[in-house]
Amino acid sequence: MKLIANLFFLFCTSALLIAQESDLVQFTILQFNDFYEIAPMDNGNSGGAARIATIRKKLLAENPNTLTVLSGDFLSPTLLGTLKFEGERVNGKHMVEVLNKMGVDLVTFGNHEFDLDESSLQKRLNESTFDWVSSNVIHLNNDTAQLFTQMRNGVKTDIPKNRIIRFTNKQGKEVRIGIVAPCLAANKVKYVHYDDIFETVKSEIQKLKDKVDIIISLSHLNKEDDSKMAKLFPDIKLILGGHEHENMKFEVGNTIITKADANGKTVYVHRISYNTKNKKTNINSSLVKVDQTITPDPEVNQLVEKWIAIEYKIIREMGFNPEEVLTTLPQPLDARDLTLRNKPAAFGELICKAFTKGTSLTHCSIMNSGSVRVDDFLKDKLSQYDILRSLPFGGSVIEVDMRGTLLKKILDAGFANTGSGGFLQWDKVSRNPDGKWFISTELLDEMKTYHVAMNDFLLTGLESGLEFLKKGHPDIIIYYPARKDDPEDLRNDLRMMVIDYLKKGGR
Repeated sequence: MKLIANLFFLFCTSALLIAQESDLVQFTILQFNDFYEIAPMDNGNSGGAARIATIRKKLLAENPNTLTVLSGDFLSPTLLGTLKFEGERVNGKHMVEVLNKMGVDLVTFGNHEFDLDESSLQKRLNESTFDWVSSNVIHLNNDTAQLFTQMRNGVKTDIPKNRIIRFTNKQGKEVRIGIVAPCLAANKVKYVHYDDIFETVKSEIQKLKDKVDIIISLSHLNKEDDSKMAKLFPDIKLILGGHEHENMKFEVGNTIITKADANGKTVYVHRISYNTKNKKTNINSSLVKVDQTITPDPEVNQLVEKWIAIEYKIIREMGFNPEEVLTTLPQPLDARDLTLRNKPAAFGELICKAFTKGTSLTHCSIMNSGSVRVDDFLKDKLSQYDILRSLPFGGSVIEVDMRGTLLKKILDAGFANTGSGGFLQWDKVSRNPDGKWFISTELLDEMKTYHVAMNDFLLTGLESGLEFLKKGHPDIIIYYPARKDDPEDLRNDLRMMVIDYLKKGGR
């Protein structure tokens, strides 16, 4: 009798476990964000689209219920994206081709998608075989507000404000995932309107609430706004974020917020299970390094190599020699966003020193750290290609005579931009612990006139916190632009100015 009882107990326990397992729907989300470089970085040791494609295939083999998402910022900025190929700027065409080949499923807008002109962005949308979602970004077409659209196989469809993804288990049980996708209003161009982030998310959650089992945000916000969103909307189980460029994972209430490192140096893998009976969700998130231990996917790698060959060909035609070694670095140059956007850095100073040496009678040089986009350590041999990929926007160097009152205002505003691309890098500038500014070794004199060199973008008023800095400002006395008709004037391309400076031994 005891044996029969034990067998009956084991049978009931097994049946219960099978029943419980049949109630579970398991799925995986592969997340990456702020993806500008399709080829591996750090001398080939980290990142690379082909390696991420390999990770995706392994996850699909583990669980066919796998969703690959990109949390914004990928069409721009890249060096290749700024170049002209077959008569027009690449403008992210290479990125879309590679992401299509990788098998990405869903993306949202980041602020840098709107670096592209309206026509180019529409081409990239139409070329995408992956889906888009965007909750608060609205297309202004001839002053008419409407959703962005995609044209596929001759059929135009709206990019929706939310999406519902469905996964099933072997028993046919289903989980419905509602996705909202807000983007920060950091790139205000004429063809884009941003609805309020939180009002929009609130509205979309209300639309989804009775239609889905889990709500997830695919967002491109700063971490403060992601945290606020989690506090306001605790129904969001997981926020797949971007924008900051460095990996992080934290919780606000019951909401998990994750961001991977930029340029695919890491990705997040979320293994999620949903119990259709008790409605409970379990999320297991792990950060995965994308490095040389991962074999690149051959098909994606072939496409990446094609585009890199195109890039090098165009660069040579522009008069650059990408392979030329300019200097050997005794120690790595830290050109990561985390460094450049938070403190004066050796690489930022190097660029600004080139401005100073390439201009005349300059008291100091400044530039916004957001002009540097390499987000990497530059090691060993520094080549022309390293300078070009570090400064993909290019631009010219201008010289300005300005009053000390304006220079102080600029430096104060730049320092207040800590953590963003508006944080200034400089040469011949220092700040003491009391917040006083020095130009060379002398205290900044607000009554004095200073001759300042800067990248031309700074004088557009488009940098956050520095909107007042525009050509025509009353405290700008004289403006000295580069001579566009003089090919010998290195100020026409700040990258050439930096290359020339390094060729001369940094003197």
